[in-house]
Formats: sequence, structure tokens, C-alpha cells
Amino acid sequence: MNRNNTALKENQAISMNNKQRNPYKDGPFWGICIGHAFTHWYPASMYILLPYIVLAYDFSLTQAGMLFTIKSIVTACLTMLIGAITDMSTKKHLFLATSLVLVGLPFLFIGFVQSYWIIALLFVIMGVGNQFWHPAAYTTLSSRYPDQRGLTFGYHAMASNLGDMVAPIVVGALIVIYTWQEIIVWNFAPGAIFAVFILISLRKMTVVVEDNETSGVKDEKNSKLSSYIEGLKDLFKNKSVLLIALLSGIRSMAQSGIMILLPLYLALEIGINALWVGITLGILQGGGLIAAPIVGRMSDISGPRKILTSSMILTSVMIVIVSLIQVDWLLIGTIALLGFFLFAMRPVLQAWAMESTQTKMAGTTTSLLFTIQSIMGASSPIIGSFLAEAYGFSYAFYFLAIVILAGNIVVYFIPKTDKELARLGKA
Repeated sequence: MNRNNTALKENQAISMNNKQRNPYKDGPFWGICIGHAFTHWYPASMYILLPYIVLAYDFSLTQAGMLFTIKSIVTACLTMLIGAITDMSTKKHLFLATSLVLVGLPFLFIGFVQSYWIIALLFVIMGVGNQFWHPAAYTTLSSRYPDQRGLTFGYHAMASNLGDMVAPIVVGALIVIYTWQEIIVWNFAPGAIFAVFILISLRKMTVVVEDNETSGVKDEKNSKLSSYIEGLKDLFKNKSVLLIALLSGIRSMAQSGIMILLPLYLALEIGINALWVGITLGILQGGGLIAAPIVGRMSDISGPRKILTSSMILTSVMIVIVSLIQVDWLLIGTIALLGFFLFAMRPVLQAWAMESTQTKMAGTTTSLLFTIQSIMGASSPIIGSFLAEAYGFSYAFYFLAIVILAGNIVVYFIPKTDKELARLGKA
């Protein structure tokens, strides 16, 4: 009994320390943010490389979209398992380092393989590597900063936008000078180097998740699994989390479609060179870079519901405008606004999900969000590329605008949390 009381007191002390922790002065916080930038550097590099892979291998637009669809479907099948393993481990830095290695590994091979299906396999490895990051990162942030989730998730999302923004500009500039096959291999190095940094700098960090209902009461070895199974049952009965996951999937459909169609549209339809394709994609991500911490903090204060409703409406409007504009400078400005509203939603959804679930299930809840995102996001590349090939790019963009606008229907049915009711009470 004394041992149980000691464990309970330790968890209470950890919880109090977490509430008082300042993320700006916390090394692990910045390490996780920088690492997140690298996990997004690789997919962003692939988006700018996609038109040139299509031309080099004579792929159709539908085949190009199918690469991302296959990646999303396979990763969706593995994401919940990754989240479960993450939740039952305190050594989150191992998952973070694994992610950085796997997500960059395909770049060692994709420049010289000849088979479409081997290229598809390399896309899958990149996707799986990316999924290793998020459960570990969000569990850590949610546990260490329980009262600042919107803020910390906003900075975490801002880091991803930084990686997404810089990668296409750098890769696009290099493609103007060298062939894409010549520059692709070195891309593995940054992630591998930072994986070593994560292993060393975060080696002493353990994430102890407080479980108020079971802490110090059950036998340690059995309680972890049994408590997790009980939490998993509750998670799938949680209407709020399930609907937030669905809404996250809708947003992912729009993002996946835009990230694949936009470089193809700019390079193959409008005919601009690789550098300007990269700069335009960088500007798209730059809008999100600015939006993430600002909107994340706004959601902490005013709640996520109003933020998401307005962001989805404005994103839909911006997508339609992008498909209509032919003036270069006006197109770039509109794309920046599109990025602001599209990527502003990401940290808000993630923080809302964490607010609506048990702390001990944070990793699995994150995996549920990313599983639904992968499943639903798998459809838009193939549908969008088919519409672009059969009817033109405008119809593909209209499809994405309708999808994101429909998300407001889901928002209406999400129950209000205690925290949201408290905000309304104060108002």
C-alpha cells in the first residue's frame, strides 16, 4: 500500500510540475519542434519532385495520385498499432528517432529504381516513418503542457510548416541547376543526423502519464495493459473524439489533394519552372507557418469551434479562387491565404482531440486521428488526379472546395466539452 501511495504522490508531483512548466525554456519542447520540421521536409521534397518523377518515368496523373493513395492506405493500417505501442512506452524519444530515419530512407533509392511498384513501396516507407512521429510527439507535449496544448501544438505545427516551406524552395532551386536524380540522395542526411541528436539530447526524458483512476492502485505490469484496453474501449465510445477524427480526415482530404494537384498544375498546366513551383509551395506553407501559433493560442482562449468553422469556409473560398486566377502575383497571394486558413486548422483539431480524451490515451487518440486522416486522405489524390486528367484541373479544385466546406456539418454535431461550456459560462 505504501508503494502505491508513493506512486500516486509522484504522479501528483509530476502533474503539478507539468502545469508550471514553461515550454519556451524547456529543451525537449524545442527538440521535438525541430524534429517535426525534418519529418515534414521529406514529404514536402517529394511534392516538388513529383512532376519530374512523372515526366522521367512517363507516369499518368492518375498513377501519380495513386502513389500517395497507396501510401495513405498502408500507413492507415499501421497507425493505430504504432499509437498503442507508443502509449505503453515511456521512452518516446526512440519513436521520434525511428521516424526521422525511416522518413528519409526512400531518398537513397528513389532516384535510380525503375519499377512503379518499388517506387510505391518507398512512398509507403516514407509514410510509415512519418506516422511514428506524431503519437510520441503529441503524447509528450500533451503530458508536459496540459494547460498550454493549443500553444505548444501550434508551435509544433509551425515547425512542420517550416519544413514544408523551406524544402520545396531549396529542392526547386537545386533542380534548376542539377537533375533531380543528382540531388535526391543527399536528402537522407539531415534527418539521420538529427535522429542521432534526438537520441542523445532526449535520452533522459521519460513521459509519465498520470491516470487519476488507476495510478498506484493496480499491479504495475498488469495495470499498463489492462488500463490501456479499458481506455481503448472508452475511446471508441467517445463521440467527440470520433467526430473530431472525422473532421480531421475531411481536412486531410483537402490538404492531400492540394499538395499533389498544385505542383502538377503549376508545372504541367501553367508551365512555370521548378524554382517558382518550389517558391509557390513554400508560400503556401508560409501561410500555415504564420497561422499555427496564432490560431492555436486563439483556440485556447475562445475554443476551437468558431475557429474551425470560419477556417473551413475561407479555405473553400480560397481553393475556388486559386482555380480561377491567371495573374501570377495575385495567384501567389491567394495561395498564401489558402495556406493560412488550411494549416491553421491542424493544431486546433489536435488540441481539441486531446482536450476530449483521457491523458493516458493521448498517443492512441493521436493515432486514431492520423488513421482517419490517412484513410480519407487516400481518396483525394486519386479522385483529384482523375478529375484533372479527365475534365481539367478546375474540376479537381472544385471537388476539394466542396469537401472542406462539408466539414462544417460535422462541427455542428460535436458535443461541447466541459472546458468549452466553461468558456461559454465566462462569456
